[in-house]
Amino acid sequence: MRLVTMTMNSNLLRFIPWLILFLVACNLAKPQPPAPTDDTSSPVTTVPILGDLGFGTVSGKITEVSTGAPIAGAMVTCEHFSYVPKETDNCNRSTITDSEGNFLFENVFFHDTDTITLTVQATGYTPVASKHSSFTLAFLEANIQLSLIGSETTTTLDGPFIANCPMFPANNFWNARVDSLPTHPLSDAWIQSIGRSESFHMDFGSGEWEGGLIGIPYNIVTGSAVPKYEAEFYYPDESDAGPYPIPDNPNIEAGGDRHILTVDTETCTLYEIYDASFENGKWSGGSGAIWDLNANVLRPETWTSADAAGLPILPGLVRYDEIAAGEIKHALRFTVEDTAGYIWPARHQTSDSEDGVPPMGSRFRLKADYDISGFPPEMRILLQAMKTYGMVLADNGSNWYVSGAPDERWDNDMLHLLDVLTGNDFEAVDTAVLMVDANSAEVK
Repeated sequence: MRLVTMTMNSNLLRFIPWLILFLVACNLAKPQPPAPTDDTSSPVTTVPILGDLGFGTVSGKITEVSTGAPIAGAMVTCEHFSYVPKETDNCNRSTITDSEGNFLFENVFFHDTDTITLTVQATGYTPVASKHSSFTLAFLEANIQLSLIGSETTTTLDGPFIANCPMFPANNFWNARVDSLPTHPLSDAWIQSIGRSESFHMDFGSGEWEGGLIGIPYNIVTGSAVPKYEAEFYYPDESDAGPYPIPDNPNIEAGGDRHILTVDTETCTLYEIYDASFENGKWSGGSGAIWDLNANVLRPETWTSADAAGLPILPGLVRYDEIAAGEIKHALRFTVEDTAGYIWPARHQTSDSEDGVPPMGSRFRLKADYDISGFPPEMRILLQAMKTYGMVLADNGSNWYVSGAPDERWDNDMLHLLDVLTGNDFEAVDTAVLMVDANSAEVK
């Protein structure tokens, strides 16, 4: 046995070199990984494409235009055009609104060049298609109102909304794009008058300053549920008598102007008071104005409002909800120290016309070639509005102060990044080409 074992081991030893050659050959025949190189970049398929914003949601609420009531059972179709096709994108389909009129599409991929169109259909209502583009954040919130078939309304549905009410019709002066309008022939003189090298200031934010909120707040009320007051004004001949719905402890602007802005969601009416005060159970103020948010009506010629220009205040405020929705779709309100006269659609002046001094109602825009790419996404939304819709001169105050509503979501340090803007970055635009009628805020 011992001899046999030794013989078998000798035979095995003879085959070991051949076995090693066989195994090496088999290994070489397999596909081999590439040799390491100095290029450590990831495969192309894992590199984000420029402009990708990631996956987010498309949501909103469908309501009836005249009452603001939610429309349950409406069919909302989401159509998504993108230059960057994705395997998983839940936009290109339809859904039905719930009992509160809400709809939601989840896992929608966003790219900054995309276009999303929402088509809404409901029995008895006129269908509406609402188009959205130029995204800077990976979500879209779109509140859309429908009109009963055969009903007459001046409201169009692509403009801004607040609390289910239109912020005036989409063809209103405040909501008109000015990025393609001609430069005003007095642009250089007006910019020089205000301050070509003076910095901008976003006159709103979070927290408090000297004991008051930063910005101009507003109130959203159900008119039948709050008390109404026949306010007394010290400019009664240019004020609307009321009554004015004012909630207990209303949000009121801190400082000298003490504006109270109130939206009644039952009637979609805006009430604005200047220099408001409450004493002995009565409200009083300097002046007051009442606005139908479904109409393009202006104040009577030469009348003031709660603002020096005779214009509404609320539609020009920057609201954080618009930043969260990804787009501001209206002009912004701003102030300067010296104004002279007024032009359409303003109705009131604080000083007579003077060569080279901007009038109330004049409109300015951020120049098209101003590079906004280096700002945070939230600020790019605001800056893009300055390019697309511009700013309306509405009151006397500090130069280049832009108005907005206070909100705890504002990052004050981020807002101060816009202090780099100066008058030299802007130009005045000629809005006369938009006018349909001198006594209407409707635009062509």
